Amino acid sequence: MKKYDLTIIGGGIGGAASALRAGQNGLETLWILGSKKTRKRSRSQWVMNLDNIVGFHEDVIKSQVIKTLKKNKQDEAIALIENEHYHINNRLLIQNTIQRIEKDIPQVTIGEGEADSLQKSGDIFTIGFNEESVESTAVVLSTGVMDEQPHIQKQNRKGEWEDTPKWIYPFANREQVLYCIRCEGHLTKKDSVAIIGHSNTSAELAMMLHERYNNKVYILTNGETPVISEDRQKILNNYTIEIIEEPIVGLLSEGVKQLHGFEFENYASVSVRYALVSLGLHRVYNELACQADARLMDENQPEEKRHVWINHKGETSVKGLFAVGDMAKREDEPMMKQVYTAQEYAVRAVDTVDTRRRKVMRQKIV
Repeated sequence: MKKYDLTIIGGGIGGAASALRAGQNGLETLWILGSKKTRKRSRSQWVMNLDNIVGFHEDVIKSQVIKTLKKNKQDEAIALIENEHYHINNRLLIQNTIQRIEKDIPQVTIGEGEADSLQKSGDIFTIGFNEESVESTAVVLSTGVMDEQPHIQKQNRKGEWEDTPKWIYPFANREQVLYCIRCEGHLTKKDSVAIIGHSNTSAELAMMLHERYNNKVYILTNGETPVISEDRQKILNNYTIEIIEEPIVGLLSEGVKQLHGFEFENYASVSVRYALVSLGLHRVYNELACQADARLMDENQPEEKRHVWINHKGETSVKGLFAVGDMAKREDEPMMKQVYTAQEYAVRAVDTVDTRRRKVMRQKIV
């Protein structure tokens, strides 16, 4: 049975950061990317532009390319580059990490497929993967979470009514339906926006956008009764943030190219350029952590929505088992769910594994 210093489970940004760091630290590592099915279910797939992070902006690259083109007097190419928009997103970062590892880091083995079991016996983990088993001294879980999606009743091409979240997906792919106010909220600053939700969190998001950008904000409960505190309701009224409780029955759009608003059966349509989904988590992918008997947070939630407890190093209650990214949570301080946070905890986890490995090497010598 093949044995590794570290096995990383998850092909998102947390897994990618862990794999890169592990390879650079010289750890014999297996990085299990997951299947097409598991990769599609992750929140990571819906963050289409990382322009809220210093250095993660298309102009960093475009300026260098344009400088080269100017040296070679390629005026037509310069005009094309200047007018082109390049998305820098999670998918590109992950793809680039895979390419870097395949080219220069032989210590990392990349595996396609799903890890379906995780057990610990003594100091060794056994991971079931592609109908085989591997052993590992340490494991990093980065299997992510998925947000609850809004179901919308809409007529399909056959004239049949379908109650499904699929109508939202094309606009999520085009960064018009958003999921993270920290990552993407700034995109709405010049336009009207709808918050799809019915809770105090939805009210907080609506208030925050209005206070930051003074734009027109609606809260669409999509048929649900709003559960919003009296104090928040007073602020919403003062900000003229309208709450619409009617079910959404259609989208105003140019095909799937541009969202323009939402339609309701018994209420006038509203015009917005963006929507921010605020319906909570559909699930946390914590199955493997549960198999290894790791402690979960959020005791008042169903098990499938509970985050995995970690300490300041990203380690779970099971020694040698780490969790990074959206699936993890600390009780001593809040954790922001962002790309650079996932990378930070990935580095903490992998460096801890490396420190312990090197300590053992030294002890054998002395």
